[in-house]
Amino acid sequence: MIKSQPLQQVKQSQSLLGIILLITGGFIFSIQDVIIKFISGSYPVHEIVFLRSLFAVLPVLAIVRLEGGLHLLRIHNFYFHVVRGVLMFLCYTSYYLAIAVIPLSHTVTLFFCCPLFITVLSVFFLKEKIDKRGWAAIFVGFCGIVVVMRPDVSTTALANNQDLAATTSVFNYGYVLAVLSGLFYAINAICTRKYGIHESGSSLVFYPIFTYLLFSGIVWAIIGDGRFATDDNKNMEFLLRDWIFPDNRDMFLLFLIGFIAATGTYCLSQAYRLSDASVVAPFEYFVIPITVLWGYLFWKETPGGVQLIGIIMIIASGVYVLRRSS
Repeated sequence: MIKSQPLQQVKQSQSLLGIILLITGGFIFSIQDVIIKFISGSYPVHEIVFLRSLFAVLPVLAIVRLEGGLHLLRIHNFYFHVVRGVLMFLCYTSYYLAIAVIPLSHTVTLFFCCPLFITVLSVFFLKEKIDKRGWAAIFVGFCGIVVVMRPDVSTTALANNQDLAATTSVFNYGYVLAVLSGLFYAINAICTRKYGIHESGSSLVFYPIFTYLLFSGIVWAIIGDGRFATDDNKNMEFLLRDWIFPDNRDMFLLFLIGFIAATGTYCLSQAYRLSDASVVAPFEYFVIPITVLWGYLFWKETPGGVQLIGIIMIIASGVYVLRRSS
């Protein structure tokens, strides 16, 4: 009894540190979202992905060195890293496209449907079991997605990230892209759990960066001259506009995004290393009220009453599923 008390105190301290690290990582990533939404009116999404990844290389290498050295980058399954990199590229690209055209809080909330997708996919691909209460929570979460999307999914799309300049009703693809980003993340998580067991955490952070650089470079080569950015494709401007060299202020912001990506990833990975997932995972939803605050402060975005109910439904079901699966 005398010996168990210090061990319990150590475990509690590690859990508290894990929670602090996870909240810190979420807060850091929320700043990245604000910056991307802020500059989305000037640069194409693939240029932002490319420069973000380029500027993240050195910080990530520093983290790898801190974790134990370059030997941690040894690859055991090459094809796994390729597939995972493609999935994460699609995830981030969809997410950034959504940030540009719908309220920030809606993008983040819909992305956090990923625990629901992970739970469903784990039944089919990992042969895990879900009880009736788990299925009920998933159903509530997906209903919450519909509630968040329903008021605006077919309304006027944002002409840019600051105003509702278009006057005709068009399909607002941003909500679908936000959900797709969560789905791509969930598929990546399932692949990692099934095929990435022998890969180091450092390699899982490091190698996707080169996939982002490769694919965003390919997209630049195909559409980077802006020839498809016509008035007929106005609602896809963030994807189709031509590359331009950033000015000093924006170059600093893009560098900051790369640093944020590396630092935030380190905080999240350390949080899950130090603490049980069941303790820290629900705190990932802390980022949603933070992004609601950022959206109001910078763009006067406020979720409507119906959408607020949907946000609460997604958070509640996600937290339940995370606690249950952990």
